[in-house]
Amino acid sequence: MDHDLAKETYPDLLDRDLTELPVADLLEISKKLIVTDHYLGVNVLFRDKKHYSLLRIESGIDADLYKLSKKAEKLVNKLLKRNGLFLVKY
Repeated sequence: MDHDLAKETYPDLLDRDLTELPVADLLEISKKLIVTDHYLGVNVLFRDKKHYSLLRIESGIDADLYKLSKKAEKLVNKLLKRNGLFLVKY
């Protein structure tokens, strides 16, 4: 989590691996930051072994994924397909 944001809003999460949190907590944090606090964007860096990918959520609507591993791309596509969505590469 961004240090300035964590110090201000979530000091207990500073320098903590957020994968330890339950999904419901992560969703609540995302909802608060994007919907309630109206942050313009949230960056989520995640790791698959030694490969890092970035999820950028902007304005609560747009979601961009960067540098997905093949494994992560398959999982994302599976999740999107279940929800009637799709991934557009550009």
